[in-house]
Amino acid sequence: MIERMSIRELRDNLGRRVEAAHLTGAHTIVEKYGETQAVLVPYAWWAERQERGGQGTLAP
Repeated sequence: MIERMSIRELRDNLGRRVEAAHLTGAHTIVEKYGETQAVLVPYAWWAERQERGGQGTLAP
């Protein structure tokens, strides 16, 4: 499940969205003024991709 929300909406619902990511695997696309800024994904999803070859690393 993928949901889109503004940064403001995410601030108001951060706990709920983190829980949804962890418990159900939900991804949240974060937008600012209609432009995609970031994606909130489950840690397990991200970690699996790290093991596969570093896709999505946090390096600058």
